[in-house]
Amino acid sequence: MSQFHRVAKQPLMLWHDAIAGIITHGVNDDAVDNLMDSLRRIVDADGSTLIVYPEGSQPYCPSRKRRRGEDPRIHIDQYLESAYLLDPFYRLAADGPAEGVHCLSDVAPNGFKHSEFYRVYYRLVNFGDEICLIIPTENASIQVSISRQDNKPKFNSAQQDLIQRVFSTVKAILLKWWNNSKHAQQETFLESHLECALSNFGRSILTQRETQILQLVLRGYAVKYIAQKLEISPETIKHHRKNIYSKLDINSQAEMFHLFIDSLRMVTPDSPPDPLTNYLKPPSQR
Repeated sequence: MSQFHRVAKQPLMLWHDAIAGIITHGVNDDAVDNLMDSLRRIVDADGSTLIVYPEGSQPYCPSRKRRRGEDPRIHIDQYLESAYLLDPFYRLAADGPAEGVHCLSDVAPNGFKHSEFYRVYYRLVNFGDEICLIIPTENASIQVSISRQDNKPKFNSAQQDLIQRVFSTVKAILLKWWNNSKHAQQETFLESHLECALSNFGRSILTQRETQILQLVLRGYAVKYIAQKLEISPETIKHHRKNIYSKLDINSQAEMFHLFIDSLRMVTPDSPPDPLTNYLKPPSQR
């Protein structure tokens, strides 16, 4: 027996036991909770999280698993409220077909680790590596995040391969759960205009070029990449960024990020396309 099979035997036994339990008791919320815990354990991850992004509604988190004794607190509320729009895994699913298993290193923008989103949602909670399973449905995107803390080694190729091998089973279980659950049939409680708000953020104040640059900076792209994408020099990008900061009365990317998050809190179905239109009005005029 190869070294890989000796190492993988125990995780696979844990996995098969979990699947046997789901077959015995049926696919329900408890089964999904067990599935999340099993995915975390078979690759020695520190956390596993299930997030559903329903079309036309805010996302929500049915299950989140952490190691015993760890503080489960994370900025999940603010993430689900609006910041998810900047998540590279969400953007991957929103921008086109993305079913399958994806590693953070493969999908994150080249300046992602210097972005405010990374600082708030990865570095602050000590996330070092993440694998995401993306399962699209007709009316939602189901995503499973498997994460490791920054002081742990990154997921190795054998562990990534193991997640690849169990993906079809995870997909079948979660699709059955989704189709049988009340979540799939629920009416949208809030028609989401946040994607529109993201694409129009700052447009009422900035030029078209400045708006393009703002979008890319928010999503975590580095100046060099933005310059290549827009076919202008890095110095010109920096000049535009200086003008953006001046027009928005901010001094840093961190302030830009929080201005974006705060302005999205005011978005309603009747809001103007640019969330800053209402956000910057005096309270008496809103």
